[in-house]
Formats: sequence, C-alpha cells, structure tokens
Amino acid sequence: MKKYIIFCGYAGLKGSLILAKKYREDLDRYFNKVYIESIEKHVKENSYYGRYLSPINNDRPECAPVDINSIFSEVNGETLDVSEGGILKVLYNLAKSRGCGFEIEIKKISTIQICIEICEYFGINIYRLLSEGKIVLSEDAISACKYLEERGITAQVIGCLTDSLDKVITDKETVEYVNRPLQDEIFKVIKDEREDIIGN
Repeated sequence: MKKYIIFCGYAGLKGSLILAKKYREDLDRYFNKVYIESIEKHVKENSYYGRYLSPINNDRPECAPVDINSIFSEVNGETLDVSEGGILKVLYNLAKSRGCGFEIEIKKISTIQICIEICEYFGINIYRLLSEGKIVLSEDAISACKYLEERGITAQVIGCLTDSLDKVITDKETVEYVNRPLQDEIFKVIKDEREDIIGN
C-alpha cells in the first residue's frame, strides 16, 4: 500500500526563532518589532507543533503541558524527527536509506509567514532550515491526521513515498529534484557556535 508523508509542525520555525533572537536589532529595523516578536510568542504559547501544546494562554488552560512523545507513540504510522537540515534533509535521507523516492507538494508544508520573510531577508531556504517537527509515514493518512489534529498538532499530508529513486518537489506546474543535503541553512548566517545553535 502507498505510504503517505505527513508533516507535523512548521518548517524552519526553530531556526527562524534563533535568527530572530540573535539578529533582533537588525530585523527590528526592517520589520515591525511586534511582528518579529510574534515568533517568540507563537513558540511560547503554541510550541513548535500546534495550538494546544503549552499550558500558557491557550484554550485548555486546565491541562498540563502535553507530552509530545506520548502522542506520537500512539500515532498510526512510523515517526521520524525533523531537525538539523530541515524537512528536505530528513526526506532525502529517508528515501536514500530505503532505496525509494518521494513526491511532495511544497505548498502543503506548513509554514508561518514571518518565518518565510526572515528566510527571505537572509537569503536562505526555509525547507532546509533547522526545525522542530516530525514526519509520520502512514498508509492511513486520514486517520493519522485526525488523531494528531484532535491532540492539537498541526498535521498535513504533503506527499508520498514512490518506487522510483526520484526525489521530487512539485509546485503547480513546476517540478524540482531534491539534491543531497549540505549543511543547515542557518550556518550561512551564523558561522560559529555550532553546537550551541543545534542544541538550543
């Protein structure tokens, strides 16, 4: 049966937050200060995964913080972490290790507008940027997404694994092939303190 690729979280959010903190003065001169602070506010109130995952200022204030690992341990499908190198790196490595390919729709990958704009400001690719998210591989994508969304996690089917070796991104009529990942995009901007950044 076909294995669908579900992305949980937001592409490049963790890397964008780090850049927003480290280069706040520069970004405040280019963007509205409140707009920049909205990244930190989002992570504080919603976590990296969705809208219910912090006990602060959400619509379930009576609940304790959510244990992400316990949610994903019950999901209908295999789970992989998205971290350094972003979503494209984890998908490339997954396909290479299994001798298969994938086809994804880039517009279906969840993002946050200010993160897109920060990446444009620094000239980096949001889909190859440090992230805090997960990929779920499932044959029953509808049930898996319903399970995750009921627990407050942003979950979107972005494509599927294929029998071909091609690693394909589609965007309307255009097709792009994913190359072997290099270093995380964040290191095009921050050229030192590597361990501190990744471990942040």
